[in-house]
Amino acid sequence: MLERHQLPLRPVLPGFAIAWIVIISGTSVALSLLFACVTPFVALAAVSAVMLPRRIAVATVLLAWLANQIVGYLVLGYPQTWDSYAWGLAIGVAAFASLVAALGMFRLATAVPATVIGAFIAGFVAYEGVLFVATTVLPSGDGAFSASVVADILLINVLAAIGLICLHAGVAACGALVAGRPEPALPQS
Repeated sequence: MLERHQLPLRPVLPGFAIAWIVIISGTSVALSLLFACVTPFVALAAVSAVMLPRRIAVATVLLAWLANQIVGYLVLGYPQTWDSYAWGLAIGVAAFASLVAALGMFRLATAVPATVIGAFIAGFVAYEGVLFVATTVLPSGDGAFSASVVADILLINVLAAIGLICLHAGVAACGALVAGRPEPALPQS
């Protein structure tokens, strides 16, 4: 089980950070193909914010968004129109807003499960908030923020977050991500 002092996870091997970014970006591509317009950026941002050093988390979200856009335009045939490009940019802004909100939750001194849940909730609110604001200037369907659509997006992100947490925990258990850190000199109460 991960302890608070082990977060964010730090790669033991120098090249592992790059490999980890590639793994998460590859996961993003797979999820983009599976869910098309509902890539779980909230899950990617929240788990990356809590489990990875900030620079790696930023790189992970950036590459996941770029991979999503490449798959969308080159494989799934997204329309090549100004509003499609603008929505792609809005989704990128929303993904980074989700990451920033999740990183803000990490500053709270709470247990690991509470930190992960708080990061996810803050990230989801930020993500959906940015996209909702984007609807004021970009065309969207009437039901884009209906309760059922938001619930579906929430469910996809929850399931993806659980999968990513299991992936992170499995790698951490192997010792590939958790660098040796000294224990606190005094026991924490």
